[in-house]
Amino acid sequence: RKTSERVKWGQKRRMEQGIVFGRDLLGYTVQGGTLAVNEEEVPIVRAIFHKYANEGKGIHVIARELTEEGMRPKQAAFWSDTTILRVLRNEKYVGDLCQKKTCTPDYLTHTKKYNRGEEEKIYLKDHHEPLIERELWERTQEKLDRRSTGKKKTRTEKGTEDKAGLGTRYWCSGKLYCGVCGNRYVSRYKNLKSGTRYQAWRCYKAVNHGAPKRDK
Repeated sequence: RKTSERVKWGQKRRMEQGIVFGRDLLGYTVQGGTLAVNEEEVPIVRAIFHKYANEGKGIHVIARELTEEGMRPKQAAFWSDTTILRVLRNEKYVGDLCQKKTCTPDYLTHTKKYNRGEEEKIYLKDHHEPLIERELWERTQEKLDRRSTGKKKTRTEKGTEDKAGLGTRYWCSGKLYCGVCGNRYVSRYKNLKSGTRYQAWRCYKAVNHGAPKRDK
C-alpha cells in the first residue's frame, strides 16, 4: 500500500507539471511525456469536427462517410459511433490536457476503472498545440450536450423501467389509483390475436394477484 501511494503521489506531481501519461491517439503521438502532432492524421480529426459542428451530421453518418472516404481510425479496426464520440469529446484536440480519467482503487489487483470522483482529475488548459479552434470545440460540446439531454428527455417521455419494477414511468405514473383496492395503476402492453399491440393501465394488485372481488 505504501509503495502504491508513493507511486501515485509521484505520478500526480508529474501530471501537474504537464508530463503526459498515455498512448498515441488520432492526430498525436506521445514522445517522452509530450504530445507531438501527427500531420498525416490531422485532416481526419478536423473533418470529424467539421462534419459534426458545421455540417450538422450525426456521428453514425460521420462514421460511414469516413469509411467511404478511405480514412482509418487509430486504435480501432473500423469507425463506430463510439469512436467518433470519443474524438468529439477529447479535450486534447483543443490543446487542453485532462489526466486521471481512470483510477486504480485496489493497489493489489491494479484493476483500472473510470474515475467518477474517486480521485481528483488534473486539467491543464492550453497545454499543447491544438488541432482545432476553441470556438469550434465549444460549439461541438454545446451541441453534444443538447443532443444528450434531448435523448434523456425522449427516453423519459417514452417510459423507463420503474425502480420498484412496477412498469414504465410516464407523466401520469404514480397518479392513478384503483377505486376498489387503492393500489396504483401501472402500464401494461397486450398483444392481440390480430397482431396489434395496445397499451392499457391496470391495477397493480389485479395484474400480480388477480382482480379483487367487487362488493355487490
